[in-house]
Amino acid sequence: MRDNEKVRQLYKEYQRKDITRAERREMLEKIARERYKTDPRKSISVKGQAVVNLLLGVVMTVIAVAAMISRSIGSIRQQTPAVVAATAVYVVLLIISGRYKKEPEDELAKELMLKATAYSAKGLIISTMVFGMAVNMACNRIHKDSVKITGEMIMWYGYLMIGMYYVLRNAFYLWLDRTPESEEEA
Repeated sequence: MRDNEKVRQLYKEYQRKDITRAERREMLEKIARERYKTDPRKSISVKGQAVVNLLLGVVMTVIAVAAMISRSIGSIRQQTPAVVAATAVYVVLLIISGRYKKEPEDELAKELMLKATAYSAKGLIISTMVFGMAVNMACNRIHKDSVKITGEMIMWYGYLMIGMYYVLRNAFYLWLDRTPESEEEA
């Protein structure tokens, strides 16, 4: 109960009008740390969160690709498993997120996540170009001059991009957060 009072007190300080943006950010970090201490759930590290998000991103990407392929060659009936699988991914994400308390990020983790986000943005641009070339080559192969783009295809492409973003950002984060080989031997 005492910790709840401490969080309330920190919130009151946070709501003051005379503090700067940097002080406000520090207050939010203090509040997050206090809430983390009082949360009874099992904790998951920042690296563990990245692994879970990476796996979910892979699943989302596979579902989007399968849905786009099935939609381009088949009917709506073939879409049903993809929609059910997409819904299942969100449910799994909510269940996993709800079972664990997330460890607050330290300064190094924040810096590495910012770098990973910048790299993933470049990766998304490249993957969009590759996807466009693949669609163009597929149309040339079947001797079609144009591709019919529907709202559903745009939705699945957006789902693909979200999955790719999760994959790239978390893969880059895990790559940047690895321990150098020279430190492992010592």
